[in-house]
Amino acid sequence: MSTRPTADTGATAAVVAITPNPALDVTITLDRLVPEKTHRIDTAQRKLGGKGVNVAAVAAAEGYPAVMLGPVNDDAPGHVPAEGKASPEAAFTPTPVRLRETFAIHTTDDGATSIINEKGDRHPAEIWTQLADQLERTLVAHPGSTVTVSGSWPPGADENVLETMIDRTRKAGARIIVDCAGAHLKAACRAGVDVVKPNAAELAATTGTEDPEAGAAQLLDLGVGLVIVSMGEEGLLAVDRAGSTRARLPEPLTGNPTGAGDALVSALATGLIDGLGRADLLRRATAWSAAAVLEDTAGVISDRWRELADTVIIDERTN
Repeated sequence: MSTRPTADTGATAAVVAITPNPALDVTITLDRLVPEKTHRIDTAQRKLGGKGVNVAAVAAAEGYPAVMLGPVNDDAPGHVPAEGKASPEAAFTPTPVRLRETFAIHTTDDGATSIINEKGDRHPAEIWTQLADQLERTLVAHPGSTVTVSGSWPPGADENVLETMIDRTRKAGARIIVDCAGAHLKAACRAGVDVVKPNAAELAATTGTEDPEAGAAQLLDLGVGLVIVSMGEEGLLAVDRAGSTRARLPEPLTGNPTGAGDALVSALATGLIDGLGRADLLRRATAWSAAAVLEDTAGVISDRWRELADTVIIDERTN
C-alpha cells in the first residue's frame, strides 16, 4: 500500500468520498421473513451510511487516508468504525434537512437481502455551494487524491451540482470515479471523468441495452475514460477504448451483497492512488467486492480479501 506522500508538505493522497444523499442505514438480520407474521430479532444495526460513507470506511479500514463529504444534519450519528479499524475523517456540510433512512433486510436461510430506501429531501441551494467549497479545501489538503461520488441524489440536486464537483476536482488535479445512475451517470461521462461504475441494471436502464459491452461503449462515446460494470456473481467488466477485461472469482460467494459495490469503488480509488495496472486494479476490486459479501453490514470487508485476490480470474480482450 502507498499513500503517496507529497515531498514538500508531507501531505498524503486520500480517498475523498462524496455522498450526495447520506442515510441512517438500518440492517435487520433474521432467519426468514414470513409475510403477515410478527418477527422478533436481536437489536438491528444502525449506523451513518450512504454509499460514499461506505467507500471511505472501507478505505480507512484498509489503512488509507479517507475523508467523507456530503450534506449531513447535525443530529445525525457519527461514523462508528468496525472494531480495531481506523475511521475516515468527517468533513460533512451541515444542512437543516433530516437524514433519510434505508433498511436492509437480510434473511440467512436463503441469503436474500431486500432493500427499502427513502428518497431523501431537498437541500437548500447554498448547501451544494458549501459542499463544493469543502471539496476544494480537502483536495488542497490532500494533493494527488482520488474523489468518488456515489449513490443516489436527493430531489433538487440536478446534474449541474455534479458537474461543479467534477470541475473542482479537475482544477485540483485529482482523479474522479462516479458511481451513479441515469442522468447523473451520463453527465459524468460527458464531463470526461476518469471512471464510472454502474451495475448491470443501472447500465441497461441508462443506455437502453441489455448488452453490457454495448452499453459501456455508449458511455465511452460520451467521453468517460473507463467503464467498470459490476455484474453480481459474474464479476466485473472493464471497458475502455483499447478493449475489455472481465474479472471474476472461480465460484461466487454467498452472504450479504449490500456493500459490495461500495467496496469495489473503494478498491478502485485506492488502486488509482497506488498506481496499479489494469489487471491488479481489477483483482483488488473483485476481491474487495467479494470480501464485503462475507460481512453482515456495509462499510467493512473480510480479512479474507487477500486470499480471494489470489484466485481472481482475469480475461482480457483487446480491440
